Amino acid sequence: MREFLANPTVYTVLHDLFLFFLYGCIGWAVEVAFAAITTRKLVNRGFLNGPICPIYGFGMVAMILLLGQFSTPAPGQAHPWYINAIVVFFGGMAITTLIELIGGYILYKAFHTRWWDYSMYRGNLGGFICPQFSLLWGVGSVVLMLVIHPLINGSSNKIPAGVLCLLDVILLGLFLADVIVSFIEAVGLRRHLDRIDELRTALRRTSDALTDVIGTSAMTIDTLLDEQKLQLTLGAMEGRDNAAELRGQLREMADRAKELRATTARMGRQRFWGTGRLLRAFPDMVPDRREALDTLRASLNRLASAARQAVEDNVEDWKKENHR
Repeated sequence: MREFLANPTVYTVLHDLFLFFLYGCIGWAVEVAFAAITTRKLVNRGFLNGPICPIYGFGMVAMILLLGQFSTPAPGQAHPWYINAIVVFFGGMAITTLIELIGGYILYKAFHTRWWDYSMYRGNLGGFICPQFSLLWGVGSVVLMLVIHPLINGSSNKIPAGVLCLLDVILLGLFLADVIVSFIEAVGLRRHLDRIDELRTALRRTSDALTDVIGTSAMTIDTLLDEQKLQLTLGAMEGRDNAAELRGQLREMADRAKELRATTARMGRQRFWGTGRLLRAFPDMVPDRREALDTLRASLNRLASAARQAVEDNVEDWKKENHR
């Protein structure tokens, strides 16, 4: 084992894997800080639950392998600083943009969702990449490769091979477990949107049928969830032709709506992990079922408003009790 770890190629692989996790965590921290500054909210960004954004790790490792000679050159191979900056800027911009495109496309094909969306920017490609952010990636590449990486690389190269191997095994195990869990959560979100979309489609059909039976088509998910409104609608159908089957359909859809509301409420409590976290981590996500997502976000906002109102009412009651 010692001879194996002493092999320079093995050490390089272990070191690059360690840098993947390290820069993935740094990228996650930058994303969280950026979201906190722009939205004034603490959000666990990224596709995974853990504190890591793999796309940053992949990007940095790719740049280290392809552009490393311009950031940490071997003795006698140093280039003028401005040459390093120009090459790293354009090379880093190309590498990171390509990784962002590939990553976004793979996630779209897997979950039928664009997890980030640049479609509002000119020159974008499928909403996955755009020139404006590519320029930012180029600037970031120069800062990371010419300023930050030489400092990190000088320290991390001193870590013994045995310690690196142990760290990599632990981090890789946690990473793979997180990938599996996050994949299941993303599939759960897609299925939840599918169920919402199916209910919306059924509601449209039922609304058309209600127009023929009682002359109204004002049927929404909120109507199904409001027992009083539902009973009024059912009561208006008494004695009407062809109403029995429609009443059964309304009852069935009401039950489905309540199940969806319970699931949505559970998602609303998942701030830093779970399916609900994905909605906060990717506020600009664009799924194929866009209307279903809009319905889900509206439901979450209503639940959040109701929760805030309940807290305010409790505080007000507590103040009244203490003033007596």
